Amino acid sequence: MKILKRTLLLSAALLALSLCACGSTGGQKDTTALDMVQLQQAMLAADPGLTEMTSLTGSAPDGETLFAYVSALPYGKVEDFLLSYSTAGKADEVAVIAVKDQQDVEEAARTLRDHVAQRLTLFRQYGPDQAARVEQAQVFTKDNCAVLIIADQAQAVKTAFEQAVGT
Repeated sequence: MKILKRTLLLSAALLALSLCACGSTGGQKDTTALDMVQLQQAMLAADPGLTEMTSLTGSAPDGETLFAYVSALPYGKVEDFLLSYSTAGKADEVAVIAVKDQQDVEEAARTLRDHVAQRLTLFRQYGPDQAARVEQAQVFTKDNCAVLIIADQAQAVKTAFEQAVGT
């Protein structure tokens, strides 16, 4: 079992490294070259505790509608996104919003912080044991991406993201 977990983690790390984008636009990393499905898989694999997750990306048939769950950013500003959230009543969540214009990345991050605040209110009422986990949420930006991570091994998930988009 330990060998399998190590193999999966090593595979995820290699996958994350293979996702590095090569092109750039005006000094910005071109994250439109990111494959959100592969990025999502690499980020989730970085924390083996992220189980029983529902995952989707902007390519989902109802992606625009589902995006509203995590962000109030006007969808016209979104290049692509990924979202994974727990279906087991836990606070676990991973989201990445790639915006078309880097000037919108801070607005995207703000909407993710607003989402975290809403989740905190919910979990304080219905899942107090998970509220502390939501309080530890990480929201940050990199290039034209805004990222949300709520996970026990959030730093490992963040590292997987950074490796995938290049540091």
